[in-house]
Amino acid sequence: MKSSFLATSPSTLLPLFRFLLACALLLPQLAHALDLDWTRTGKDTVYGEMTYFDFERKTVTIQPAESEGESKEEIKFPSSELDSRSRWMAMFSPHFLQSLPSDNYRGEHLHLALLFIVIPAVIYLFSFWLSAILITQRINPLRAIIALPGAWFLSGFLIVFYIFMIGRYPEHTLTICSVGGLITLCVAALFVSIIYHKSVFHGLVLIIFHSVLAPIIFASAIYASYKLGDAEKVDQFFEQRIFTPTGLLAQKDEAV
Repeated sequence: MKSSFLATSPSTLLPLFRFLLACALLLPQLAHALDLDWTRTGKDTVYGEMTYFDFERKTVTIQPAESEGESKEEIKFPSSELDSRSRWMAMFSPHFLQSLPSDNYRGEHLHLALLFIVIPAVIYLFSFWLSAILITQRINPLRAIIALPGAWFLSGFLIVFYIFMIGRYPEHTLTICSVGGLITLCVAALFVSIIYHKSVFHGLVLIIFHSVLAPIIFASAIYASYKLGDAEKVDQFFEQRIFTPTGLLAQKDEAV
């Protein structure tokens, strides 16, 4: 009798290999979203790094990349001049998050919390369910609803314990993180395998695969919305529902 720990078959992983091939064909189309450039609507593209975001004035400061060993002066301009892709980059940048008023919680904090918690949770749950269908051939979404939050809960509990251990033994931080990360991954895989009645190998592959799939789904959704829909209407939707409520763009009546 084969061990359930590593029991698998080529036919079980065939859908996974097919999906990986599809991702390989899709990624070049999404590669432009990872370019380290900032595009201003109707103006030249600026290659460089964001160094500051002024939350009150809604301005972005970019340090252009050095050219031929010569440094260039920083460029400051309103965030409204950024195109949609650059706005997404700015909103997920640490400089924008650090610019939020820490002494006065406003509506922007709630919108960001919903954006960074609810949307990723939905996307990760969907990617987990889709990955489970491909890897385990189990379609029931209830399993995903139980398995993913349960794996997160167990992982979170272990991570808190490792943080406590690092505080007690800071000289062993690397060892604790390495061993702890491996243990956490194995425990999460074991829990998932129990829910899906599969081997731990299936649980491990499912966790790793869905962690890669989720950001691809997120990027693909944004990319497809522009390619399949009216780009102007999509821009207006993101501006009204995401960029302005989170504080990246100024309200229309506040714009100078």
